[in-house]
Amino acid sequence: MDAKNAPKPNPHRQTIGEPRCLISRAAILHNIGVIRRAIAPHVKICAVVKADAYGHGVDLVVDTLCNFSGGDVEPPMVDALAVADIDEAAALADCNLPIIILRPAENAFLGTQRSRIEMAVDHGWVLTICSGGAADDVARIAAPRQQRANVQIMVNTGLNRAGAETAATAKLIEKIVSLPSLRLVGLATHFATADDANDPRVSEQLSQFLAVTQPPCLAGRPTRPHRTAANSAGIFLHPDSHLDMVRPGISLYGIDPTLHPSIKRPLRPAMRWTAPLIGIRNLPTGASVGYGHTWTAERPTRVGLVPIGYADGYPRLLSNKGTMMVNGQPARVLGRVSMDLTVIDLQSAPHAMIGDEVIVLDNDPLSPASVYAIAELAGTIPYEIFCRIGPRVLRVAVDDFAPAPKRHEYEGLITAGDSPP
Repeated sequence: MDAKNAPKPNPHRQTIGEPRCLISRAAILHNIGVIRRAIAPHVKICAVVKADAYGHGVDLVVDTLCNFSGGDVEPPMVDALAVADIDEAAALADCNLPIIILRPAENAFLGTQRSRIEMAVDHGWVLTICSGGAADDVARIAAPRQQRANVQIMVNTGLNRAGAETAATAKLIEKIVSLPSLRLVGLATHFATADDANDPRVSEQLSQFLAVTQPPCLAGRPTRPHRTAANSAGIFLHPDSHLDMVRPGISLYGIDPTLHPSIKRPLRPAMRWTAPLIGIRNLPTGASVGYGHTWTAERPTRVGLVPIGYADGYPRLLSNKGTMMVNGQPARVLGRVSMDLTVIDLQSAPHAMIGDEVIVLDNDPLSPASVYAIAELAGTIPYEIFCRIGPRVLRVAVDDFAPAPKRHEYEGLITAGDSPP
């Protein structure tokens, strides 16, 4: 058989035995279904896939959203995609969905920004505008290309990061509408405290946004720009903020926007991070582990070695605190997490063998190795844990997760304390 006709290697099989993040297409599609049921039929969904789809692998996430079906709904499963910047848009696999670039376009005539703006205009990507100067710059770039640049206005209603001030928004809308080389397709704002269902500032921000995004210049137009305000928290906790389009981010990947699992919102975490057990050692009482000898065995202890460290995004703050899962049992981290390796306690998994799967980050939201638990121990949020998982850990799409292994097939044949062959 020649190379041309040789069977293609199975990427899932190729990576067995290596650290990898398994990403469940079924979980992503399920989460889109949960989001769909929370909004009215006319409301569109813009899936936020910035930062490599929150660390989940943007190519496989976009492929899932564009080419796979959830239930009776034909793909694509969403109406638009949002990325952080033009480079992220350029790196996306080809798809037929509108792409919204969230980072404001400014200083378009400085350095390489102009060429990036030209690329965005040529591809029809939606650029975010926050000032009249930016509108003029983008218009001047688009005009000689004989096509209109798609733009949205970000309105600052209280987050105080990027955005046009509310007092200047109506004038900016009028300016963009008056420029023939620009097409205003959207008006957006972003909430600061939407994860609190009772915070009155969400309603205040929404009221400000609605008040300044209905100027007379938009009345009677055949197509009006969509208005979007709701992130994941807005979708589930503030239904009055859904407007024309919602922008799910963390909920798309199965994490509740309150950052705690909720039976009210049956989201399914889409990631399971695994690694092989590559070493087992029996330590006597008094032996220490890792840099600085921060953990010492108080009794004979069987420990395992996992090829994951802080260079892969596993937080060093989990030293002597974290938990992984082996054969369905919790295995606590012993000593300091190092750059490439972490030692775990195998006392609760006495029959573990070299090559067994270790779950570094569990897709079970109630697991001691869930992203919720890891983030809490590391003093951060699930967003950061996902985004910090490094490129050495391959992202692999799976149709769905196989059940987590509970016991090794050779259980009962090996006595506790024996080293595996």
